[in-house]
Amino acid sequence: MSDEIGSVMMDVEEELVMPEIPVRANQSIPTVTAIILLIGAMMVGYAAYSSFVSDELFSEADEAQLAEQFTDNQADVTQEDLHQYDEQFSNSTYGKWSGLLFATSALCLLGGGILLFRGDRRGIHSGLLGALILTITNLWGSSASEDAAMHLPEIASMTLVTMYYIYACCGLFCMTLAVMPMLFASGRAALTSPSTILSITSASEEE
Repeated sequence: MSDEIGSVMMDVEEELVMPEIPVRANQSIPTVTAIILLIGAMMVGYAAYSSFVSDELFSEADEAQLAEQFTDNQADVTQEDLHQYDEQFSNSTYGKWSGLLFATSALCLLGGGILLFRGDRRGIHSGLLGALILTITNLWGSSASEDAAMHLPEIASMTLVTMYYIYACCGLFCMTLAVMPMLFASGRAALTSPSTILSITSASEEE
């Protein structure tokens, strides 16, 4: 038994197979991701540098300016209060480890950006790791900031703690950005796996 489709005769056991349309690689997706990760790496690297070269979070001028701003917002905060917060925060376990953690995050983001710029899929893993370290570090920083600000008025304490939550959101943004090339078929097509790179290198050497 057979069915007639137009001028084509098909047997009952035969099936129509749609032709496979190849996905066109879009190199701009991993390239844009790489550029933003590299910018993030520079910003986190600067935070790491500041942690290493400075023993305190605020300078005396910063403490005076912040105290004035809090006073203008009806919060009774003196420069001495902010200096006490700075000492407790900088001497905490977080203050001693933050520089190393930021440096590690910056290196991972830098490596991820470079690999993605070259079209290497391993850049996604490196970028994700760097963004994860950045997020966890800033969440830890918010907890350390809350402990150091217990003697401050509520509005001042919330302001100093919220600052680190905002930094943690930057880490979450980098995590989302790192996987962006995998969310689009054209972005995935533009990336090569390590095994593909090795096979291409071996073929070139044989020639």
